[in-house]
Amino acid sequence: MMRIKNALIKMACLASVVVAACATGVNAENGRAYVNKDGVYVDGKQMRLLCGEVHYFRIMPQYWKDSLEKLRACGLNTVSTYCPWNAHEPVEGKFDFDGILNLRKFLQTAQDLGLKVMLRPGPYICSEWDTGGLPWWLGIKPDIRLRTRDPQFMAAVEKYMDRILEEAKPYFCNNGGPIIAIQIENGYASFGNDVQYIADIADMVKKSGFEGILYTSDGDSDTRIHSKNPKGIWKTLMTGTKLAENIKLIRKAQPDLPAMISEYWVGQGLRLGVKMRTRDYESMAKELDEILADGAHVCCYMFHGGTNFGLYNGALKDVPGAREYIPFASSYDVDAVLTEAGDTTPKYDAFRKVFLKYNPEASKYKVPANSAKKAYGKINFTKAAPLSANIKNLSKKTLNLPYTVSMDSIGQPFGLIHYSTRMQKQSFPLPVTLRDMRDRAWVSLNGKKLAVFTPKDKDQTLTLDIPENGARLDILVENMGRVNFGLRIGDNQKGLLGGLVLNKTQQFQNNWQIDSLPLDNLEKINWQDKLDGIDYPAFFSGALNVGKPQHTYIKVDGVRGYLWINGFLVGRYESTGPITTTYVPAALLKKGENKIEILELEKLNSASAESLDKPILLRRGKK
Repeated sequence: MMRIKNALIKMACLASVVVAACATGVNAENGRAYVNKDGVYVDGKQMRLLCGEVHYFRIMPQYWKDSLEKLRACGLNTVSTYCPWNAHEPVEGKFDFDGILNLRKFLQTAQDLGLKVMLRPGPYICSEWDTGGLPWWLGIKPDIRLRTRDPQFMAAVEKYMDRILEEAKPYFCNNGGPIIAIQIENGYASFGNDVQYIADIADMVKKSGFEGILYTSDGDSDTRIHSKNPKGIWKTLMTGTKLAENIKLIRKAQPDLPAMISEYWVGQGLRLGVKMRTRDYESMAKELDEILADGAHVCCYMFHGGTNFGLYNGALKDVPGAREYIPFASSYDVDAVLTEAGDTTPKYDAFRKVFLKYNPEASKYKVPANSAKKAYGKINFTKAAPLSANIKNLSKKTLNLPYTVSMDSIGQPFGLIHYSTRMQKQSFPLPVTLRDMRDRAWVSLNGKKLAVFTPKDKDQTLTLDIPENGARLDILVENMGRVNFGLRIGDNQKGLLGGLVLNKTQQFQNNWQIDSLPLDNLEKINWQDKLDGIDYPAFFSGALNVGKPQHTYIKVDGVRGYLWINGFLVGRYESTGPITTTYVPAALLKKGENKIEILELEKLNSASAESLDKPILLRRGKK
């Protein structure tokens, strides 16, 4: 009798819980996200993924909310973001989640705005980002094979995935957060076809406790679309044109799950020296409407591109359209839905009309106003410093070695590296060849510049007339960005890798002094007041006086180089485009005097720069 009584009590308690759950609107599927033949389900309800890509690491944290509010007001309900492994773990075993890398704060901002999140932790992300997000220090591990099940690589990947997912875990959908989907690797079918490699990374995500959707993204060729996925992982598509046609292809390859374009390329990465490609946004909006009417899910890449602050831009080589080495710009404007500064565009307005048809509830959100811009006027450089006279002031490390080595091998990820050696007199003018130099080099003999070599120079040979008592040879090499896409990402070290060869093929030059110049601190530079007749590359310094800090654009009257604001390396500038100005967020400025420093690599036309209220873009295309 007692057992029956206890059973009745338990049944009554269970019934009361069910009634209470119904009364309060609690859904048994809360916290669940999954995909099946009928569609995408979040919290037990079918959901159309209308998504935009926003990278927290390319936008100052002060403006994350503004970008996401504009995304929501555009009719989107989800934000997608990569996570850059090389920025989060710049030194092996040392992680950084502060400031612009504060992933939790970004996820919290998305959650506060009611947005869902598609997280793309990599380990590889491509994204026109240095080595596609893979840390430079991986490349110096002996015989490592990146993006494979090489135990060395996978051990590093597992440590990274554990750490990045630890940051994200409070925001998993099954923990009450906005992350409904996590991407496994990125565009892997453009590199390999090892299904077990994808499965192993998926297992790392599952081990973290995530219970939402797992997916992959691959490009729009037949080989890539038909690449195999492990069971339970949704295949999605990357494409920029012929959307309806490519939707048919992905449906044919994966008939039992809905079609999604997880990267709808609304713009194109900005290659140095190449005009920005723009397309007719009205035609793009029409294509977008067509696939949404057909039931597809979509994510605009990029919604807000932002900036490759520092020296994190990637590069291309040995891929269609870029057989020769071509680095990307510091700007990641990419003709996105929002500009680099986060402003709405005609493309935004056209896309918003489409998205609101499929998410009319978002029409209640007001589009935030664009930020104020300020032209602060002319900036006069008052001090200068030739780089050659400041090698020791800039050097983080000096080594004396019998041979040249890469900057990577001495623990340097970015910047410049300087090689110096003593040449002996020969009985004839001596041909010398730089072997496997990456990427730009300045060669001087006894302080006199003899040559500048770039990746376009197939023969990097010059002839030296060495005086009777010998001469000092200096070679300064610039890292212009590591390849981020294709089959060459495992060959990404920088500097003078193959050494200096004498007399065509006869002899290596030995005994070098090597200085590491990462350009991460300019405080020890020995400045001079004289600006005329200076040797390049050279630093220049001036002041920008600001009343109220507002976004601005700096135009340097030079050829190419680097720009610092108050000690912060904003990135590269380039007179050949595609953007000839450097975007400076208001967050980098302060009221009063702001220090402006540049490293001009070739020549200043005048010792000045100018602060403008709009960018200067070199475009090709329609709108």
